[in-house]
Amino acid sequence: MTVRGVIFLIPDQESRLPVSSTGDLIMVGNPNEFGRYSRAIVTGKVLDGSTDEPLFGAVIFEPETGRGATTNPNGEFTIEIPAGEIRLRISYLGYEERFQPLRVFGPGSINLQLFASSTQLDEVTIMARRAGENLESSRMGVVYLDAKAIKELPVSFGEKDIVRSITLLPGVQTVGEFGSGFIVRGSSTDQNLILIENVPLFNPSHMFGLISLINPDLLSSASLIKSGTPARFGERAASVLDIKLGNGLNTKEGKLKGGIGVINSRLLLEVPIVKERASFAIGGRFSNPNLFLRKMPAEDLYNSSAGFYDLNGLVQISSGQKDLITLFGYYSADQFSFMGETNYAYASTLGSLRWNRIFGPKVSTSLVLGLSNYVFETSEVPELNPTVHFRLNSGVNYQTAKWSLNYLPNQQHNIEFGLSAVKYEIDPGQLNPLGRVSVIKEDQMAAEQAREFAAHLSDDFSISERISMEIGLRFNLYQYMGPATVYLYQDGMPRIFENITDSVYYDSNSIIKSYSALEPRIGFRFSTGAYSSVKFSYTRINQYIFLISNTSLMGPADLWKLSDTYLEPLRNDQFALGYYKNFRENTIEFSVEAYYKLINNAFEYKSGSEIAMNRYIETALVKVDGYNYGLEFLLSKPAGRLSGWASYTYSLSRVRSDGPFPESQINKNQYFPTNFDRPHNLVINTNLNLSRRWRFGATFNYNTGRPVTLPELNYYYEGNYLLYFSDRNKYRLPDYHRLDVSISLNENLRLTGRGKSSFTFSVMNVYGRKNPHSVFYKKDPGGMWGVPTFKLYQMYIIARPIPTFTLNFTL
Repeated sequence: MTVRGVIFLIPDQESRLPVSSTGDLIMVGNPNEFGRYSRAIVTGKVLDGSTDEPLFGAVIFEPETGRGATTNPNGEFTIEIPAGEIRLRISYLGYEERFQPLRVFGPGSINLQLFASSTQLDEVTIMARRAGENLESSRMGVVYLDAKAIKELPVSFGEKDIVRSITLLPGVQTVGEFGSGFIVRGSSTDQNLILIENVPLFNPSHMFGLISLINPDLLSSASLIKSGTPARFGERAASVLDIKLGNGLNTKEGKLKGGIGVINSRLLLEVPIVKERASFAIGGRFSNPNLFLRKMPAEDLYNSSAGFYDLNGLVQISSGQKDLITLFGYYSADQFSFMGETNYAYASTLGSLRWNRIFGPKVSTSLVLGLSNYVFETSEVPELNPTVHFRLNSGVNYQTAKWSLNYLPNQQHNIEFGLSAVKYEIDPGQLNPLGRVSVIKEDQMAAEQAREFAAHLSDDFSISERISMEIGLRFNLYQYMGPATVYLYQDGMPRIFENITDSVYYDSNSIIKSYSALEPRIGFRFSTGAYSSVKFSYTRINQYIFLISNTSLMGPADLWKLSDTYLEPLRNDQFALGYYKNFRENTIEFSVEAYYKLINNAFEYKSGSEIAMNRYIETALVKVDGYNYGLEFLLSKPAGRLSGWASYTYSLSRVRSDGPFPESQINKNQYFPTNFDRPHNLVINTNLNLSRRWRFGATFNYNTGRPVTLPELNYYYEGNYLLYFSDRNKYRLPDYHRLDVSISLNENLRLTGRGKSSFTFSVMNVYGRKNPHSVFYKKDPGGMWGVPTFKLYQMYIIARPIPTFTLNFTL
């Protein structure tokens, strides 16, 4: 054996491997302990040799014993290997395989680097994990995308959009072409926990949902969890979208990358602060969507204007192999003027500090401090009536501290324990007149405050090669805090303004109402063969913050509200069962998942109720309970010259009130479809590698139209012609379907060199489908025989083919 490089890796010594894939001999452990160990636990990371990004799903294999390991989303692995001279095989799809000789004296840590293979010319990978992992993990309802897979996502408005892309997955649906958020298994949009670097985002979109708030150039990975939620996650009941940025920034040399598009442009600068130790990245986007609005068929949108920008900052500091500190900052701002008379503006500010430390082969910890702030402003300035000009502000502020500990006692168990604390502050609204002649009275709503504490414990373990489980338990303590005024209502009477009997004032920091809950989490996998498995999961989650709206679409004007004396926490119990089968040596994957949710303590608005500036908000809401169930089919081909997936979901979402009084009932306490009930959902997504650099993509999406409430009668009452509306959500909009296509010229395949470029041309809504965004009525004064009539109008957002073009570059 020719030894060209020898490096001692002692557990307490901070050192770094040279950038090499030639198989230099590495010594692991302390040579002074030679002969003490017969076996040793070795930990480490597998990184991209060019970018230092961690590689999730890389395989580490020791052929003599047949032992192996795979890396987690941070590129980390743990493997038990014999002492002495051995050889590891490290592989990852699309990268050159590496054979690494080791001389093992005892426990230690190593970093390994792989380089992209220049011969991978025909392969497109759309799912970021190693083959067969969907069968082996005890988790179900989880989709993981790393930086490489994100690059293969469908294009939306000329760029990769993580939020838009996940709506193409089974069980996930968009709320519409002009609405923020997404629907997961029939639950409302506010039940999705969207995390960016461990802090939540309260509005995930620019321009009311047309473009995601997240700069695609800084994305490192994203995980969507629909069921079997790990115990470390809480706060929201339906799903978790966990987004990581810049994990493994380029610490060797500076890089400038960006894109110039029709609707928005972006720029990202990566700069090493200390070579191979610390790096800094700053990026931003700005928009010019008015050209897009000019192409809209709706006259109101044609005469409107919009704009947005966002800024991202990320600093990563690594002190050897043990510590990684990440500092993250984000700011975004949007403005939208509707016909020049109604103006909207909203902004998000996020920040976090994360410290990861590895104490040894078995123990690691993570500490996170974070904040998230969301503010909204709307103003009405009708030209013909300056006496009603006003401005309304509201917002939510979130602060958190989280600590977790991971313990790996052996190859079979992964134990995690954690604590967290959250402070909520909500500004329900501040109303101000605009202009000297406005008769609007100034008003200020009292702010809301609450605290949420949690502890969790979980164990992901293997019982045998065929059976694995993940069991967890989370405990929540929620406290609604003063100062606040709580209104009392007459016993045995409906909760309406006329029945208020008294009020109680609570001082600052006094506890008004407390709620506590235990949340069990169970995941189970049974392997039914070499290429198939069955999984089951049960999850209970309680939610203490809600989005209150009297519309069916999530928008920036909706009001965030905390659980209080009258609004109890929402509780979601989900049962899920799945069957997974792979074909052709794991190159084709099939799965079917069934789920059933029990929903308790959800809320619906009362018809005609006022949400904004309402001090008695409990009088405008009706408590409802319900259920969601569905069946999700997925057939995917993750890699190859032709790749993609086809999915179909059948689902139902129903709720009902149970109040004893008409004022606390909806549809006479009968079950009715929620705003998010869309039974049929079909998605077909394909990617075709035309040549080494040219790629064609197409996405077809079909959804059942969403439920709506429409007027059924026009009647005359006390000198006015009025509308009588149907039962809640009795009707539906027409079904939604759309085809988008794109063609891309990717960057050249050279492993070295600068000045790379690529471009994407896409067409949204190829065949010009008019999908109604909403319906509304306008009074026609003429009518018949002098009697006014009401005409039904449909509003379309993207009712014709919309071409977009983006030029991307890297310097």
